[in-house]
Amino acid sequence: MKALLAALALLPLAAQAEGFGFKGVDLGSPLARVASDPRHACRAVNTPIGDTICSLRPSEAETIAGANVAALFYFYDAGSLSGIQITVAETDFQRVVNALAGKYGAGKLSSEKVKNFKGAVHENRTWFWQYPEASLKAQRYAGRLDKSVIRYTDDRAAGRVQQRRAAAARNPNKDL
Repeated sequence: MKALLAALALLPLAAQAEGFGFKGVDLGSPLARVASDPRHACRAVNTPIGDTICSLRPSEAETIAGANVAALFYFYDAGSLSGIQITVAETDFQRVVNALAGKYGAGKLSSEKVKNFKGAVHENRTWFWQYPEASLKAQRYAGRLDKSVIRYTDDRAAGRVQQRRAAAARNPNKDL
């Protein structure tokens, strides 16, 4: 029994060792990995969150766990992949979460109530996977009741973003 528990405890670490990302594009990978793929369009940005954003071209299609991807963004900081954001239809959310749990182990579930404009209450479920230097968040409702979002984040890059935002707040004249 102890051996089984020990093996289960290592599952997230094993998943992390194989790469934490989407379809072979792992967090920390170089910009060239996505920029060289003609299915994606990349553009330079000048924001505290990074220097380049790549997205799936409108004429291209992608899936996650068999669900159609509505939007796919790769965020880069200093040429290194710092985050991935995938939007899917809310109706596909549970299928995607089940696949993520199959790959990364059971995530932590949290729940909150959200209201739409008509006052109807909905349960917004969020699953969260935390690793030593990265995290994954799957949120059932993301700004709309018909869209769900999956976010992979390099937490080291998130720390750099927080430092840049703090520096901009200290000197707002340079935040132009």
